Amino acid sequence: MYISDKSLVESLKDDDVSAFNELYSRYHSRVFQLGIRFLPYKEDAEEIVQLVFIAVWNNRNKIDENQNVSAYILSIARHCIYNALRKAVYRQGYIDYLGQNDTDHSFITEEVVLFNELDALLHKFLENMPPKRREIFRLHREEGLSYKEISTRLSIASSTVNTQLTKALNYIRQNIRLIYSDK
Repeated sequence: MYISDKSLVESLKDDDVSAFNELYSRYHSRVFQLGIRFLPYKEDAEEIVQLVFIAVWNNRNKIDENQNVSAYILSIARHCIYNALRKAVYRQGYIDYLGQNDTDHSFITEEVVLFNELDALLHKFLENMPPKRREIFRLHREEGLSYKEISTRLSIASSTVNTQLTKALNYIRQNIRLIYSDK
């Protein structure tokens, strides 16, 4: 018996694992094929499938059952693929940089330490933000969603997304200035 995507999403929102399994069964091959098209290795495409369906499960309560589920899942896949490609480019650029430059490796270690310190500060600042602002910031910066995609996913206005991101960035900048002005 065929169950509509809308019914599956409704069941998924009730934490129905069988509904999740059915969505996975319907869409995992399309996500995998999309990954294979853009990523160099089969394992990378398999990882994208995992990331996409983890996101579907983690965000199950936010999915609009009236939305096209296929488009929603493939949108997550595109963002995951984009992020994987972006990381690969940065990683390769850094490897090329290291290979071309005879640098003092203690300087590189210092850069890594500073980066890790700033990253830890960023996460600390995020934890102190209101939950909705933190969620909007993470969707934009970590998942790479556009303002429109965030507003659709969270059922809020694009102007609210813009306002919350502006407040988040101002909050982070102010706190970083405070910390580094004390040193």
